[in-house]
Amino acid sequence: MTASSNQPASPIAPVVRAAWVLRPPEEAFQIFTDEIGAWWPLPSHGLFSARSGGVAFLNGQLVERAIDGTEAVWGEIKTWEPPSRLVMSWHPGRAEPDASEVEVLFVPDGDGTRVIVEHRGWETFGTEATSRRRDYVGPGAWGYVLDHYADGVEVRGDAPDLSALETAYEAFFGEAGQGDFGPPPPGHWTADEVIAHVALNDAAMISVGQGLVHGTDLRFENLVCHDPSALTRWIKSCANRYELIERGRRVAQQSVGAIRRLSPEHLATEVDCRLVHEGDVVLDAPRPWEAIAITAQAGMHLPAHTEQLRNLRSKA
Repeated sequence: MTASSNQPASPIAPVVRAAWVLRPPEEAFQIFTDEIGAWWPLPSHGLFSARSGGVAFLNGQLVERAIDGTEAVWGEIKTWEPPSRLVMSWHPGRAEPDASEVEVLFVPDGDGTRVIVEHRGWETFGTEATSRRRDYVGPGAWGYVLDHYADGVEVRGDAPDLSALETAYEAFFGEAGQGDFGPPPPGHWTADEVIAHVALNDAAMISVGQGLVHGTDLRFENLVCHDPSALTRWIKSCANRYELIERGRRVAQQSVGAIRRLSPEHLATEVDCRLVHEGDVVLDAPRPWEAIAITAQAGMHLPAHTEQLRNLRSKA
């Protein structure tokens, strides 16, 4: 018997939750969609828990990624009407046919925007409908998620200066977009592998940023983003280099958003770090997260890979 043939006699009320944010609808929609991986509470509300490296809208789907690049689809976009509305199927951890529906509205309200989530379509689940709905009711469900969204939208007076970091990203992706790369020296990365490495490193940094906010275990290591199989999996998930670069930009945007959300106390927190370079361990000790995520990323990591791409282009 199918779920649809086992429906309750009457419709089941949707779950509706709302949050008000001091942003115009255009900005509220952009942060909800483009930066969802920065504010969504992934350690508690993600499929990969502490190993989650973000969630993003990609190619008509909402997709969570682990820090090794493994992906899980949460839903498919049905309606995309910025800056006022989006509708998607909803089946995290389940097959696509086993889905309910979520609509998000962005309604102008005074100086800001009221963001309304309506989760409906419970009748699809037949006799399980009431219990499925119950999973999304209460203080740990959509209201909790929207609280973190509102926190991610908040403009902070003590936010760190990320201008140097953003400039370093622009330089890196600008170089990546130039194309015309030649083959690497023996034992070195191709241009695509460099771009994939930066994206996976960013995913690992998102995981730490989420951990700082949610009080989960903190450890930053770059072993996975050096793993050839992880790099290959990330590259193959993209149709071409253009998509590879654009996906990298999205992960970088979420990484910057995750850092922007952190307080001075978060940034001063010492995080256990284990970093390797060309097979050698170059750091195996706690470091303040600001020193890793901002100072080292802007001053060393991104410039080094920008130069790496530039050298590959000169060999074309």
